[in-house]
Amino acid sequence: MSHNDLEERPITLIGGYLGAGKTTLINRLLNSGRLPSNTAVLVNDFGDINIDEHLIRRGSKADNVIGLANVCICCSISDDLSSALEQLRATAVQRIILECSGVAEPAKARQQCLYPGFYPHAMVVLVDAAAHEKRCTDKYVGALARAQVQQADLLVVSKSALNPDFRLGGLLPCVDGEDPGLLDMLLGWQADAGESTLMNVDSVPQFAARTFALAEKVSLQRTQVYLRDLPVSVQRVKGFLITDQGIVEVHRVGTQLQIHSRPELNAKPPIFGLVFIGYNGAELPQYPPAL
Repeated sequence: MSHNDLEERPITLIGGYLGAGKTTLINRLLNSGRLPSNTAVLVNDFGDINIDEHLIRRGSKADNVIGLANVCICCSISDDLSSALEQLRATAVQRIILECSGVAEPAKARQQCLYPGFYPHAMVVLVDAAAHEKRCTDKYVGALARAQVQQADLLVVSKSALNPDFRLGGLLPCVDGEDPGLLDMLLGWQADAGESTLMNVDSVPQFAARTFALAEKVSLQRTQVYLRDLPVSVQRVKGFLITDQGIVEVHRVGTQLQIHSRPELNAKPPIFGLVFIGYNGAELPQYPPAL
């Protein structure tokens, strides 16, 4: 089926598991000069604080960023997404970049983009070279990690420097995240007309998110110890904190913790706090951590 850009505008979906690098890739696209100026970015974050929306607004020149928060796009986000697309349909927007939640199933996300005036142009899934093989064998999230790869139109391998020998099996189109032709390939990719295969939803773990606003100053040292000691079921932590050593940006992916100093945020502070995402709600923090 062909699409006339004057009638239907393309939606490029950017998916991949929690922490694979989706926000980084979107900022590269927005800063590349290859997108039309009237490109809209829809950011679907899992949690009450839309961290990814802030990172995209701060890290790029994009003005047209719409946050879709609180749930995964393959769940009850459909009404929120439909409202955003209806709003954009009456504008001069030519293209949509949609960042899917890290726990979204690509085939379901694609179905949500079948909205009058738009069509799913391609499902691009990032694969974390440093964590993918181990994640695929995890009894809780392995089925979802494998489904995200199997349902992609184009795979982008991220963090390959951390695992240079990483190779994806199968015949799906794949490109390294550092390939100089990546952005042109991504924007020019055309998915097959066939439908993506849906997996059995019973095999997908039930993810939960818990958000704590932490506007008071905390100890950076205690924060590091606390985050490193979280159980493996807490798959992702992200947010901004005011610490005794200044404002920091926090990312924990699996067991890997990164904390970056962000002194420039004193001028335009985001909402301070942490979002915890995990597949076992009972093991998410019940109260704001004593940091």
